[in-house]
Amino acid sequence: MCYAVFLATSKPVQTGKFIPDITKIYMEIPEEEELSALRNKFSLPHIYYVGSDTKCSCGFEFNSELFNDPEWQDSKESPQALLDLLNKLTIDKAVEYYCCWDGDWDEPIDHRRKLNSRDIKLDVNYFELVERELILFEKQR
Repeated sequence: MCYAVFLATSKPVQTGKFIPDITKIYMEIPEEEELSALRNKFSLPHIYYVGSDTKCSCGFEFNSELFNDPEWQDSKESPQALLDLLNKLTIDKAVEYYCCWDGDWDEPIDHRRKLNSRDIKLDVNYFELVERELILFEKQR
């Protein structure tokens, strides 16, 4: 089973497509079935699925303790791309993030927290993907 990460924004953002061996991150508008199940989780109007180098959202999973481990060097690009995207999107507005198992879009939120994406570093304190978690990434101060 795969993780599914969704972002909600106050303004529309550019979408893209997955290209094998090239894509590190992409956003697309979810299918109507997913949107129907997700709308009540978000207060912001524009909802996007966020995929990684694995096509699904599983490529965003990373443990900071493995940052210098040679076996994990190829696993850094998509998590860093997600942090970069969050930093870009939160310059002017907050962004809502939701993670669940693919297909569990209608399951209730189990965890909530607020984070400042600029306080997160891939090599120090990267957040883990947590099933059924909603994170408010705050607007930059």
